[in-house]
Amino acid sequence: MALVRKLLMMSVVGKLYAVEIDRDEKLLNVFNVIRFPNDGCNTSANTYGVCYSASECRSKGGLAQGTCASSFGVCCSFTGSCGGSTQENNTYFASTSTDTSPCMFSVCKASDDICQIRLNFDAFDIAQPNTKTLQSVHPQGRTQCQNAQFTASSAGPASPTICGTNQAYHMILEASDDCNMLNFNWVTNASPNNWNIHIMQISCTAKWKPPEGCLQYYTGSTGFIQSYNYAGGIHLANQDYNNCIRTERNFCSMQYTQVAATDFSMSSVVASTSITGDVCTDDYVIIQGGSTANVVTANFDRFCGTFLAATNGANAASTIFTQRMPFELGVYTDGAEVDAAAAPTEASGGFYIYYNQVAC
Repeated sequence: MALVRKLLMMSVVGKLYAVEIDRDEKLLNVFNVIRFPNDGCNTSANTYGVCYSASECRSKGGLAQGTCASSFGVCCSFTGSCGGSTQENNTYFASTSTDTSPCMFSVCKASDDICQIRLNFDAFDIAQPNTKTLQSVHPQGRTQCQNAQFTASSAGPASPTICGTNQAYHMILEASDDCNMLNFNWVTNASPNNWNIHIMQISCTAKWKPPEGCLQYYTGSTGFIQSYNYAGGIHLANQDYNNCIRTERNFCSMQYTQVAATDFSMSSVVASTSITGDVCTDDYVIIQGGSTANVVTANFDRFCGTFLAATNGANAASTIFTQRMPFELGVYTDGAEVDAAAAPTEASGGFYIYYNQVAC
């Protein structure tokens, strides 16, 4: 009887031991199967990062700033500088006090499913373009980025060279399989040299992915569009790109209006007048199917002068309507300005335009 009881006890103990092992394995499995997507996140420093485990963040050279994924992950921030590179979404390319020209930074795809790179200029202040007026009938270098330039390579249409003050602007590049190169160049003693560029990688399947061929992309039924360096008081030379506006649901047409009386200055040497159509050959904006009223009949596509208006020779600005979709505001500037002594200098202030979608 004692032997039977001993055997029963050993059996019970064995079963309990087996249950304890099984319970431990299950507990371990619970922790092993915790997974979370490496989505974008907001850091504790009010910037953007990527959600990783703490060990992944350290191994990738990031800095943990806050938590994500119900505190199972950390919001990992990435910052690079001249000579660096990144394969991470939400990386910041920032200037430092020791930068020298040229300054290059490479942006490589985080995955094969990346189609576009968006550059958000959280800070962007480099030397202004040439502003000298030579009073000559010959083309001259005013508006050219001669002391500093920023360029970015793209697998799609070439992005323009920019300089000056461009904080809060953005630029969209088509992602390259060989990485996209960001490049700052400046001459000796050119200043300032201050930038902080938020680099977003956009999936090919993202619902919010902009159409191809859009250097800037705007959403919302209303908004504002400025030429690059508008805050610097002069537009830039050799620009050729599209500002695209997403058509919102139940909206069928668009209105464009300059914000204030002095907020349109593109190419004219005749003061206080609007110019439309093929007469605009040097610097102009493009509004496909532009008209004086919200009708299908189109009048002009090109608009320049010192007023944005749907009619030629107007001495005041007016609203331009279009029903042509997709909604786009094109920008074209040539490589030089003409400032003849016998006439006013060529208008080159750029533009500040308000857009308003009209319901169907």
